[in-house]
Order: sequence, then structure tokens, then C-alpha cells
Amino acid sequence: MIRSAQVVIIGGGVTGASIAYHLAAVGVRDVLLLERKFLASGGTGRSVGIVRQLYPTPETSQMVVRSLAVFQNFPDAVGGESGYVECGVVIGVSAAMRPQLEETVKRQRLFGVRAEVLEPVELARVEPRINIEHLGAVLYEPQSGYGDPTAVTTGYAAAARRRGVQIEQGVEVVTIRSAGDRVTGVETAAGDRVDAPVVVNAAGLWSTAVARLAGVALPIVVGRHPVFVVERDAEFGRPHLVYLDLAGGSYARPETGGLTLTGSLTDDETQHPMEPELLGGDVSLEEAAEVLERTGRAIPRLADARYRRGWAGAFDITPDWMPILDESPLRGF
Repeated sequence: MIRSAQVVIIGGGVTGASIAYHLAAVGVRDVLLLERKFLASGGTGRSVGIVRQLYPTPETSQMVVRSLAVFQNFPDAVGGESGYVECGVVIGVSAAMRPQLEETVKRQRLFGVRAEVLEPVELARVEPRINIEHLGAVLYEPQSGYGDPTAVTTGYAAAARRRGVQIEQGVEVVTIRSAGDRVTGVETAAGDRVDAPVVVNAAGLWSTAVARLAGVALPIVVGRHPVFVVERDAEFGRPHLVYLDLAGGSYARPETGGLTLTGSLTDDETQHPMEPELLGGDVSLEEAAEVLERTGRAIPRLADARYRRGWAGAFDITPDWMPILDESPLRGF
């Protein structure tokens, strides 16, 4: 079967669904999103969903400030629920990291980032259960928190459908068609052809494989990032906020049911490349013990939390850890 679209989006994670919605919102017609499995089945569905505001570039900071406003008002802005919890985010850094933190905060406030640099001793008024012995400074973002990546994806997808976007699941793109230096469409594993002047690669962990179909090489490494779930004891009290311990190398994000999601913050994922198909696979008790020891030092009250489960998450990592937002040498792709 041969058909046509104005834009074909490959990938039904949160990025692909958001692109589909926003294209339709500005009046682009005939948008088709193709997802190999089901919505949020890739990295989105295995994300811990932390929403923080401080990023190292003006572009990413502006994106996250705008995104935060949407998450805070998702039912009205998009429709559906984002699962956003505004619990606050604390980022702890070493004394050596403090000058860079202060400079970044000063620069990013120009773009609307709402954050406050605190002395470690001042953290007691925000979250007294955090260990401050190894910290040189603390960043506090009171309006940040975490959301539900799958809910955000399905919310955007439903809103996109209401605006006329076609979303097809269980459809794998196996060929990207071109003529000269211009993309002309895609072909699917079922043998269908879709002619389109624009094809968007939103395949996340599979983006390098999709790019290769167009003869484009992307400098992306898929790095393994295990996530662990622990159950806080009954005496822990109110849920903690989101804590990113850059000085100690771990993070902790509260979850409903008295649970906490935690993992490593050592930025060594590029040293542990992973096949995307292994996403969601098993983790070892040795991996869990190493990370939970760090988490217990960061928030001592979590040292006695009960380990429940874990899974192999992953990051798609560029050389500077920033997203690739560009047109390739193949025009329209």
C-alpha cells in the first residue's frame, strides 16, 4: 500500500508524541507517528521522570522552564494527567564544584530558571534528612519535582489524535526513502510505503539505527543505567524530595506507596554500552548494593530501606550529553 503524509515521526515515546501534538497545534496537517511496539515502550517507560530546571546551556534551560509550566498545568494545557508532583529538587555539589554551579545559576536565571544556592547548613530548613558532611553547596529548586513519563506520553498522544494526527503502533520502519539529497518517505516491515517530505527521528535509544537507514551517523552511545526501588520504613515520615547528590554519586526520587527510586549519578554510562533491546532487563544484587550504599550515605534514613526490585534503564548519550535537534545532510530528515 502506498500513502502519503506531510510529516512522518518515527518513535512513540514522550518526544515523538510531543512533536506530533505540537506540529498539529501549529496547523501542520497529515502528521503520521509510527511506533515499532507501543507508546512509551522504550526509554520513556523506564525513565524515573525527574523534572529539574538547571541545565548547562541556554537552549535546554529554556526548554525545561517551558516544559515545567506545561507539567504544572497539564490537564488544561494538553489534556489528561502528567502525574506531576511538585515536591522540590535539591542538588548537592562538592566544594570544588561550587564555582561552576554558582556561575551556571547566575547565567540561567536570565531564562527564568527558579533556583537558589544554599549553604549546606541551610538545607535543614528544606530537608533535614540529607547528609551534608561532604557537600560544598546546595541548589534548591522549590517548583521542580517528578512526573509520570508514560502518562505524559499518552496525554500528548491523545491530544494529537484529537487534532487529527494518525498514530500507528506495532509498525516498524525498515527503510527511509530518498531522492538525491532529499528524504521522500519511509517503508515499513509490512511492505507499506509512506511518501513524506519530512521524516523525524524520535526513536530514542534506537535513533542511531533509524539514522543509519538514512545514511546518517549519529554520535550516540546507549549507556546502561540501572534503577533500583526500595521501600522506606514506616518511621521515615513524609516523603523526601528529589535529591541529586552529585558530590556522592547517587539520586533518590520518591514514589507512591512509601517507595523510593534510586540510581547512580557517576556519569559513567558510556563505559557500559548496552543493546537497546536489553532495556528493562535484570540487574544484579552487587549493582544494587553499590548504589544503595551511596544512597544510604546521602540520606541516612534510607540506609535501612528494603530493596524491592530493579531494572536496566538506559540513556542515549551524545558527546556533550545534550540532545541533537537539527536537520541532517539528507534534507527533510
